[in-house]
Amino acid sequence: MARQKRAKLDKNGLSGLGLDKLVEILLEEASANKALKGRLEAALAGEAGPAEMARLIDKRLDAHEEARTRINNARAKDLAIEFSGLARTILSELGGVDAAGSAERILRFLALRFPISARLVSDNARLWKVFDDAEAATAELVGSLEPHDQAELVPQFETLRRRDRYGEHTGFLHKLAGVIGAPAATAWKVLLTQALPKEPGKLGALDLLQAIALRQGDVDAYVALEESKAENRRDTLTIADLLHGAGRYDEALDWVRRRPTGLRLLPIGGELASVGPEYGARERRLLEADILDKLKRRGDAQDLRWREFAETLDTPVLRLYLSKLDDFAEFDEMDRAFALVDDAEDIYGALDFFVSWPRLDRAAALVLRHRDDWEGRYYEDLAPAAEALSKDQPLAATVLYRILVSDILRRGIGVAYPHAAGYLKELDRLRVHLPPDARLQDHDDFVDDLRRTHPKKFGFWSAVPEGLR
Repeated sequence: MARQKRAKLDKNGLSGLGLDKLVEILLEEASANKALKGRLEAALAGEAGPAEMARLIDKRLDAHEEARTRINNARAKDLAIEFSGLARTILSELGGVDAAGSAERILRFLALRFPISARLVSDNARLWKVFDDAEAATAELVGSLEPHDQAELVPQFETLRRRDRYGEHTGFLHKLAGVIGAPAATAWKVLLTQALPKEPGKLGALDLLQAIALRQGDVDAYVALEESKAENRRDTLTIADLLHGAGRYDEALDWVRRRPTGLRLLPIGGELASVGPEYGARERRLLEADILDKLKRRGDAQDLRWREFAETLDTPVLRLYLSKLDDFAEFDEMDRAFALVDDAEDIYGALDFFVSWPRLDRAAALVLRHRDDWEGRYYEDLAPAAEALSKDQPLAATVLYRILVSDILRRGIGVAYPHAAGYLKELDRLRVHLPPDARLQDHDDFVDDLRRTHPKKFGFWSAVPEGLR
């Protein structure tokens, strides 16, 4: 019997339904689906030209701008679907025939975010995702426009900025500042400069002026704007880095040495955050050393790098310090560094240094020298060290694994029982590799002590392989 052929839900399959059937289905669905209805209406309007399509879109935007009713959860879900269709119509349908007109309408659409937020009964992630996706597409669209078309949109940029009363969506505006050409940037600078005196407590205008200055390579304007900020808003490290990159080393040194003394508000990852005086301290010291190098003050630069290493035991800092030394001098300095790490009060930092360098022989010696000082709660340091040492330094690895197992059981950390069971399995593997003069409790005795001390830690014992219990 011949197998019956099934039509697929694709272009060929739908074409087989015939025009009348497709029209009937679309009309029926459009009556209950506003997004589909809007897209069909826009497509029909497009037959009369982009002006008619734009008129239809404007009508829908007008309706949403004038709405005042509260939006409950059910309505928010419907709006998410409707707005997704509206954004797609603006960007795809209108954008395909009139990119500048599309950009104007999608900016109007994005401005709906703020009145919509005020009308919502409760937050709706799906609805905000529609706006977030539209912002990404809008930045790309604006960047593709001719410079004079971009300049025509600047008043709408400002409208969006002013409506964002709490500065929650400055990331999008900074994207725009990064894609516009000189005419739009110049026009926006005029508006932002006019707004600056009226907004002493608002950060958006000043920050955007700096973004535009950076885009235009105007270092002097950027620095002058930073100087105008209150002291708790000045990002002296960023200015120093900018001046260093511009080859203005004396000015860079002045800024990098303006060390903050209190809390500051700085943009971090696109959001304002409160940071203490030590924020960026490592980067500041290393940048200062680089600037000193450029100023031919090599000795001062190296002293600064050494002090940073002595305080932090940071492996990359030592490598940088050694790379700046004369030929053959690095061997004596490396010995000096290792001696400093051996004597460090921070034994966990010292262990991490020797493991990452790597000098596993020194790491093992450190473990055995401080075998009574390690605490299992610092498992983020001890577990990787034990793993690194397990191949060539079984005695030191055994010491660390026993500390980890004992601490997990002593504190009854149930979620860590599988890890403790894995450590015990590793201890069983290592036992045959221990040196005869290990002066360490026998493995079987160690396990017997665990059984006596923690007989009811069933979650742990059930995770231990049967032959090791």
